[in-house]
Amino acid sequence: MRRLLVVDFANIAHRAYFAGRGRPAFAPDGRPTFLVGTFLRLVLARIREEEATHVALAFESTTGSRRREIDPTYKPRKTAEPDDLLPQLRDANIAAGRMGWARYRAEGWEADDAMAGIADAAVAAGFDEVLLLTADHDLLGMASDQVAVLRPRSGGGVDRYGPAEVEARSPYLVPPALVADVKALIGDSTDGYPGVRGIGPAVAPGLVRRFGSLTALYERIDEVQHASVRQRLIAGREDAFRCLDLATLRRAAPLSPAFDPDAGRLGSHDPERASAWLASMGLADLLRARDA
Repeated sequence: MRRLLVVDFANIAHRAYFAGRGRPAFAPDGRPTFLVGTFLRLVLARIREEEATHVALAFESTTGSRRREIDPTYKPRKTAEPDDLLPQLRDANIAAGRMGWARYRAEGWEADDAMAGIADAAVAAGFDEVLLLTADHDLLGMASDQVAVLRPRSGGGVDRYGPAEVEARSPYLVPPALVADVKALIGDSTDGYPGVRGIGPAVAPGLVRRFGSLTALYERIDEVQHASVRQRLIAGREDAFRCLDLATLRRAAPLSPAFDPDAGRLGSHDPERASAWLASMGLADLLRARDA
C-alpha cells in the first residue's frame, strides 16, 4: 500500500517552535535546535503512526499570494518574528532534504493550494491514501475517500477528518465540497476576510446545506425565511463572492517541481549523510526515531 503524508511546512514548523521553545536545545556550535528537533519528532511520529510510505512537504510561494490581488487586506502582515525562528526554519528545511522528503510549492499561491494539488496528483498517480498534516481549516475541503486531514492537537496526537468527520464535527458542518461556501459567509479571521456581516457559524452551515451552494443560495434568496438574515445576505452579496474566491483552494495551481510519485519515498535517501547532519546538530537521538 502506498500512503503519502503531506506536511504543511510553515504551519507545522511554527507549531513546533512554540511547542519546543520551553525546552531550549542547542547544537554543538550554539545554534538553537528546539524547532528542528520538535518538527522532526512530530513528522516522524506521523510517519510511524500512519505507516506512510512517502513524505512530501508543501511550502509557501516565494512570490507572494495572488489572493492579495483579489483583496489587498488578505492575510495581514504579521509582526516581526522572533530572532531565533527564521534560522531554525532554514535548518528544518535542510533536515527535510537530508531525510529525503519531497518538497513542493505552488508559486503565486499558498501552501494549502500546493497541498491540494499534491493530493489530487497523488490520487491520480494511484496512491492508496493521502494524509494532509496541517492545522489549516481550509484543507478540510479536501477530505475524500482517499484523502484525510490530520489536525494536530495541542496535547499531542492528531484528529483525523474524513468526509463524515468534516460534516459531523468540523466548524463548518457541511460536506467537504461546501467548506469554502460556509467560509465565504462566516469569514476567516486568521486570513483576514470578514464574510457577510451578521451571518455567523450558527446560521451559515444551515443555509449552505439547505440551498446546496453559495450560488444557489443567492439565486433563491427570496426563499430565505428570516427577513433579517435575508437582508444581511443581500447587503453582503459582493463580500460573499469575494470571500468565496479567497476561500477556494487552487487545486490546479502548477506545482514546482512537478509532482513525482517516486519522490519522497522512505528509505530512498542517503542515510549516512542524514545521520552526519543530525549528529552535527546535536540531534543524534532522532537517528533511532527515524529508523524505528
